[in-house]
Amino acid sequence: MGRVSKRSMACLGFIVIATIGLYACGESSSSPSSDPGTPNTLVTSVNGDSNVICAANSQCIDFSSPFSFGVIAKMSSTLSQVANSWTNTSTNIIDISEIPYVDGSNSATAYAAAGSVFAVTTDANFRYFKGNGLPSTHMGTFPVQSGTAAYSYYAALPGGTNSATNETYSSAAAIGISPYDFTGALPLNPVATGYYPINSLIVGITLTGAAWHVEKANDASGNWYSPSNALPYDQCWGHPYNQQYHHHGYSWKCFPNQGTSGQSPVFGYALDGFPITGPRGADGQLITNAQLDQCHGMTSEITMPDGSLKATYHYVLNREYPYSVGCFRGKVNYYQALGSDIMRQTNLPIYQNVPYPGHLHG
Repeated sequence: MGRVSKRSMACLGFIVIATIGLYACGESSSSPSSDPGTPNTLVTSVNGDSNVICAANSQCIDFSSPFSFGVIAKMSSTLSQVANSWTNTSTNIIDISEIPYVDGSNSATAYAAAGSVFAVTTDANFRYFKGNGLPSTHMGTFPVQSGTAAYSYYAALPGGTNSATNETYSSAAAIGISPYDFTGALPLNPVATGYYPINSLIVGITLTGAAWHVEKANDASGNWYSPSNALPYDQCWGHPYNQQYHHHGYSWKCFPNQGTSGQSPVFGYALDGFPITGPRGADGQLITNAQLDQCHGMTSEITMPDGSLKATYHYVLNREYPYSVGCFRGKVNYYQALGSDIMRQTNLPIYQNVPYPGHLHG
């Protein structure tokens, strides 16, 4: 089997991940709670939602060439929906209290002696990140252990082949967590120039030292889902793909310095360089998809991590699908953003199929 086929298998085998979004019938966009930033429910994608069209309540993937993400991953053009204990398929609502989380609450030292290693630096043009891919937040126990509540869900999904190590996993339950070269450079002053479909598994970098992935997951039959609908995560809404830990939707529940009033802080950056903030607006209320554009973002004044105020476009991590990034408002230089070979090989399908990395700049 050639490298393209292995990469396709890896994409198909464990993009398995998720969160939730879209409007639901019978429930308002705002979730009642004593803390407006703590939802009781999530909104997942509707059955038949497009994977191709960049639109509100959706997440669009690049299908534009034979070497693009959607084509290499053999992604279907629409999402399906799974009926399970935590998803009401009539209303598209996920009941968070019903999710059978992956067991365990481990610090990064359970997976690497050095623990979580992560630093962000800047120069006049770029924001650089460097680490080992293990977050400072706690992680579940992976591989998922037989006999635990989440095991059957992971065991039913394909594991695929790790394109970096050629290791084949018997199922998604067999995939563990390992440190890796988590390196890249994002524009310091990004410019919104369009609405660009996503062409990699990773869509953003958290300030806790891990990645956010696309909200797409497939089963062994070739159906694709919002991962939060199909699969339980750990308590911080994360799990591994190709041994690389990453987050989905409701990950903000574990991020530090959230507060309980006022605007949510910046929790990370999308690959185009724009900030990703938490779910609350300046009034302290949850931002709904009705307030966001087709890329799941908006322009407003936010507090940057250095304490400065900045009026800028930013993506919003909220309770409605696609939860963080629906498409990119700035053009992404994937080769720079995913700055190590291991990140490119396991998260950027096109990387293994072009003779010159400069082709990725478009």
